[in-house]
Amino acid sequence: TAPVTASAAAVASVPPASAPWVPIPNAEDFFFRQVANFSLLIRALVFREYLDLVHVVSGSVQAAGAGNNYSLLLRAADRTNGAVGRYQTVVWGVPGSRDWTWKVVSFQRVADKN
Repeated sequence: TAPVTASAAAVASVPPASAPWVPIPNAEDFFFRQVANFSLLIRALVFREYLDLVHVVSGSVQAAGAGNNYSLLLRAADRTNGAVGRYQTVVWGVPGSRDWTWKVVSFQRVADKN
């Protein structure tokens, strides 16, 4: 799968980062699984590529405007053939807010470690 980034308009509406990336100590936390599943849902809606989350491998968070950027490395299974791959996604959002729309900034398949 070729790298896919969000549209220029979506990226332009994401506030600039205002802090360094900080590693997430427990990437398998329910909240980060929700962020990963959101990214997979948007991928399915836009590209009709249906992936099921296997687990969040690792991640980091970065303050950006009123919210945060979440960079997550995840493993997901293709619903068609069951193949599991590694994917990197960056999602911007404001936890707990109903006033801000979450956005997928980027999503791409990455090589498996050998």
